[in-house]
Amino acid sequence: MKNIKVEKTINKSKVRIDKSLNPYEDKVLFPDKLEKANEMLKNVGLPKGIIAQ
Repeated sequence: MKNIKVEKTINKSKVRIDKSLNPYEDKVLFPDKLEKANEMLKNVGLPKGIIAQ
């Protein structure tokens, strides 16, 4: 039998989280894409109306 998925409510939406993915929670799976996205955000910035947290 497959792992039971947990349902949580996030922003009024139900989200199912598969607990088998927990080992990947703190790992960067695509470091090259993350670096490219961070560089793009640094150069271009966020769209108007979005506040960086």
